[in-house]
Amino acid sequence: MSHLFNLDGRLFRFLSRVIDLVILNFIFLLFCMPIITIGASITALYSVLIKMVRDEDKYVVKSFILSFNKNFIQSTIVWFIMLAAGFLLLANFLLLGSLSGVPKLFFVSMLIMFGFVYLCILLFIFPYMARYEDTIKKSLLNSLLIGVSNYLYLLLLLSLSVIPVIFTFSSSIGFLSGLYFGTFGGFAFLSFINSYIFNKAFSRYET
Repeated sequence: MSHLFNLDGRLFRFLSRVIDLVILNFIFLLFCMPIITIGASITALYSVLIKMVRDEDKYVVKSFILSFNKNFIQSTIVWFIMLAAGFLLLANFLLLGSLSGVPKLFFVSMLIMFGFVYLCILLFIFPYMARYEDTIKKSLLNSLLIGVSNYLYLLLLLSLSVIPVIFTFSSSIGFLSGLYFGTFGGFAFLSFINSYIFNKAFSRYET
């Protein structure tokens, strides 16, 4: 029983991890506020969390700020690329209503194909940049290849991302619950779970 309340015991390690995630979540939300910095903030978030699941670094605030500054330019460029590509896909989806017959079938097929490519890159690009130093072109390409070759991880990551969103916008209670959860650690907690998946996926390509 005495081991339970030991500073090196499981209980204190668990509480310490919870506090770290809450702090990290507040920092993440704070750095996301200018909107244009969201990409750099996501990269910094995963930089800390992937190190956390690997027990490589224990300085949450310092590691976040260092990663944010280091990856700011590249992550911001990628963020705008993904935003532009997302709006383009959305515009094409909205235009499908004006088509019919063979042209509609063709554009639906193209939209599904490019949507899958976009999804692979979107889910993996920021964790990839958080873990590796590479050019933007290679980061985008490698994120796509990792997503395609790890489709089970891709489906799991997609589920973990979509289910909370559906629950949040399903009702007023869901919205309030999602807002409260997201404010007090939710983004960091879900990203922490995702980091275990990214760690598994990335470890396949590391020697």
